[in-house]
Amino acid sequence: MGTSKGYLPPTGHLWTDTKRAVSNMNRNNYSGSSIGKAMSNFSKATGGSNGSRNEGNTAIGASGSKAISFGNLVRSIGLNNALDQVGLSHLIGKGPQAVFEGLIDYFSEGTNSLQQSIANQAMQEYMEEMMGSVRSEEELEDAFTNLETEVFIKDYLTKYVEVSFFTNFAEKINSLCKDITEAIKMQGRIKEFIRLTVSESYKSDALKNIDWKGREGRQYLENKCEEIWGIFEMWGDSE
Repeated sequence: MGTSKGYLPPTGHLWTDTKRAVSNMNRNNYSGSSIGKAMSNFSKATGGSNGSRNEGNTAIGASGSKAISFGNLVRSIGLNNALDQVGLSHLIGKGPQAVFEGLIDYFSEGTNSLQQSIANQAMQEYMEEMMGSVRSEEELEDAFTNLETEVFIKDYLTKYVEVSFFTNFAEKINSLCKDITEAIKMQGRIKEFIRLTVSESYKSDALKNIDWKGREGRQYLENKCEEIWGIFEMWGDSE
């Protein structure tokens, strides 16, 4: 579980507080309040002087806007025409798995930064869940046709927060648990807390006139990502 092996979180007092809060989750059996404290500290640390929030927000804007734009194309002109228009005509007629893998590459930005890698991993995990039991071209087209932009944004940003947290702390959580079964269970509890917290506080907007192909769409997603991080910071302030 997680993608943190070999990666050490940054240093600084905000990160020290976060590491201490992560250890405290284990001592408190991963209660909601202990998870909330860890997530609040983590959010503040990513926005601190040694944080990476701006870079992460930019990565989300780039990947997310491409996915939204493609989904809009599918709804407008169909899957195969959409593939052709974005330069993926070689995927037309291929099986759903091949198209899925090609789209993951297309949505992902080709930089070597950690934050872009996290955004790409979040996109892959989101897409895997979205695909579900898709077994045909028609079902794949339906999956994109039925993809609501607002729902995608909320779920993708939620996934990004999850992947970001576990990139930094999955290895530590695993080491604190008695075995892999407990580690998987506790990571599931953390993911549930993140999803519920975002769902309870997420604010929907009117998105009809946003140009997802240009800077406007990327900027909207960057701002929305910052808003999500703020949800967790405010959680800590409310305690």
